Amino acid sequence: MNKLLLILILTFSFQSLVKADDIRDFEIEGMSIGDSLLNYYSEEEINNATDESYKDRLFITKTMWTKNYNLYDIVQLTYKKSDEKKNLHTIVGVIDFPNNINKCKKEMKKIVSELSLLFPFATKKDWGKYDMSEGHYFPVTFDFKDSSRAMVACFDWNKKSGIKDNLKVSLYTAEYRKYLKKQKQ
Repeated sequence: MNKLLLILILTFSFQSLVKADDIRDFEIEGMSIGDSLLNYYSEEEINNATDESYKDRLFITKTMWTKNYNLYDIVQLTYKKSDEKKNLHTIVGVIDFPNNINKCKKEMKKIVSELSLLFPFATKKDWGKYDMSEGHYFPVTFDFKDSSRAMVACFDWNKKSGIKDNLKVSLYTAEYRKYLKKQKQ
């Protein structure tokens, strides 16, 4: 029953935006790229959230566990440290699939299909399997003309990592993507 409910919610939430050609037209838990984080969370909630930022702290990434979300188990949100309004540069919705990567991939396939309809003007790429130190993941990206990106990926974590397998639906601004590239160099 929960699975059917999740599928229906995902389907109807994606259909609310008929054909988007700008990543800011897409929402995760009601939040869009460019929105102020302060519209959704208090300073206290933001300060108490788990911080997963890079050492240079140019961008701040917070993992929010504080609300009962409609679709996602957690949401990760990124803003520039220097931005008093805390306008969002990334929004990542995470759904846990503990030890069930096949179920994750099945849901991912449905979401990718919906996003393909929603983002007909974006360049879609299925990257296949990517290895990482604590497992592997299967990303599919949608790149926009302004270099912003939407990504759907299943993460298959090894047991040693202690992280549950999960599905992530991610939105990134062009500026944050450029920043990430510099972090990996």
